[in-house]
Amino acid sequence: MTSTQSLFIRAIGIATLMAMPAMALAEVTSPFYNTNQNPLIQLHGLPPLEKGIVMKSGSTSANVILDITSNSISEIEQQEQIILDGETYRLNLMFRHGLTQPVFGMKGVEIGIDIPFVSHRGGTLDGFIRNWHDAFGLTNSERDQFQDDQLHYQYRRNGATAFRMLNTSNNIGDIRLSAAWQLACRRADETDCSALRASLKLPSGKAKKLSGSGGLDFSLAHSTTRTYQRYTFNYGGGLLLNGRSDLFDEQQKALVGFANAGVNYQPGRFPWMVLKAQLD
Repeated sequence: MTSTQSLFIRAIGIATLMAMPAMALAEVTSPFYNTNQNPLIQLHGLPPLEKGIVMKSGSTSANVILDITSNSISEIEQQEQIILDGETYRLNLMFRHGLTQPVFGMKGVEIGIDIPFVSHRGGTLDGFIRNWHDAFGLTNSERDQFQDDQLHYQYRRNGATAFRMLNTSNNIGDIRLSAAWQLACRRADETDCSALRASLKLPSGKAKKLSGSGGLDFSLAHSTTRTYQRYTFNYGGGLLLNGRSDLFDEQQKALVGFANAGVNYQPGRFPWMVLKAQLD
């Protein structure tokens, strides 16, 4: 049985060198910048969904993104057992810059870097989530198996414990370098744009602290952004090449396909509000 709740705090963008109208448009068209925050999955280089619009030449953006995930998972299947009870905090410093010079003859090139800080701890959300479930008639059967606000991450295989974490961990995560090329775009209104995006995840984190995989991961993806009146659709997909991992290397797949999609809606009466739904 599994139960995972996530709280995404995305509105902590702190700096940009673009004009305010461009900032507003960027937020309306941008998808949620997050991936699966399962403690054992977030180690790898699965890239978040990004829009099909690259940064304009000479422009720079900087954002701070905080993901808080409360995990309550207990599963037994054949010779494997997994327990994930705790909270994961991932603070990501995200920078993007549009190059002014062509690269290999191609214009519309963006470069970027993501610097994450990862914390695993017992946390404080168990009581709140349990009360929330009770208020709306949702089950707490999985969460009731564990003590409140404890950290217990464990994976067993063939009767042997392959990994166990009981103490709080705070570490820098795997830094991600990225590049994007604008394939096509109506720059006048940016209503129909597509981009090719590549990323390289560096082994700057520590696998034993669940802040990194210990290896290089490379991804290549195609992303598209289409806007129709007050609706903006972002979707994309690609391939992830997983490098050697210091944790569960024998069980991971070398090549993984991925896809994601989302829709944004801006209510006419509330121009300051953007409603978003996304599938990753």
